[in-house]
Amino acid sequence: MISEAGVLAVLLAVLSVLLFVDFGGESSRIAHEVSNFGHLPLFGVAALVILWMLGGRTWPVRDRRKYAVSFAAALGLGVVTEFVQLYTPERYFEIQDIVYDALGAFTFLAFAYPFSGLPQKKALGWKAACAGMIAIAAVPVAMTALDVRRMEEAFPLLGSFETSIEMDRWEAAECRLNRVKEHASHGVYALKAQLAPGEFPGISMKWLEGDWRGYDGLCFDAFLDGDSPLAVTVRIHDEIHGRSEVQNYSDRFNKRFVLHPGAQQIRIDLDEVRTAPQGREMDMSRVANICVFAYRLGEERVVYFDRFRLE
Repeated sequence: MISEAGVLAVLLAVLSVLLFVDFGGESSRIAHEVSNFGHLPLFGVAALVILWMLGGRTWPVRDRRKYAVSFAAALGLGVVTEFVQLYTPERYFEIQDIVYDALGAFTFLAFAYPFSGLPQKKALGWKAACAGMIAIAAVPVAMTALDVRRMEEAFPLLGSFETSIEMDRWEAAECRLNRVKEHASHGVYALKAQLAPGEFPGISMKWLEGDWRGYDGLCFDAFLDGDSPLAVTVRIHDEIHGRSEVQNYSDRFNKRFVLHPGAQQIRIDLDEVRTAPQGREMDMSRVANICVFAYRLGEERVVYFDRFRLE
């Protein structure tokens, strides 16, 4: 019969594989969200294993203090794994993961707790509450799946900001983003980017769907607030570039544009994008990121973006 040390070793081995091996989460939005949510059942099971060992490898465990110890141990394990990822290539410390770890440990232990001798009615309430918490935690996965489906249906339209969940496709650097109705060129909403003074303030579309082969240009609409022009750079890279540990300037597309006050359209020839990397061609079937940013901005500027699309 396997020893407690053996059970713990197996548990740690499984945690190591699931937490430190990339199963596509860096390139697939759905895989990324599922990977995050996966912390919940993973640490839920870990908490139950710890409880089982503390309870003398019997079931059910009736000593309620052992539930608290099991929760603390599972949560501590989650915190340690996040700190380890600070020193692991291409892995990151994420508070969201620790929240999922805690929620998983709590809900799975709470599911087991009614078997420790609670009255039937109270036990049913515990189970219902836990099921509700798990369902709420799964909402981001469902919403992401819905938005990915919308992206696939809207392609070659890449972004129009008509739904709030679409904002999850974008990141801001030294910049505040909001969906607004002003200066929308497609539908009702546009993206308002308030660029703060800084080194590289801008916006980045981090999740892209669709094959860009067969299209001629990338276009987007912009409205620049204020009275003076603003120079911005458009940067585009594929998954190959994204996997590189060194962000080589010559391995991606970079082009400078000057925005003028008022409304305008920016168009980028995709042949230029395809041939931009030095020594290779960009994989147009796996474009991974579009970034629009200013350089060494001395004052706050406001730009409205809409209708990112392929033509």
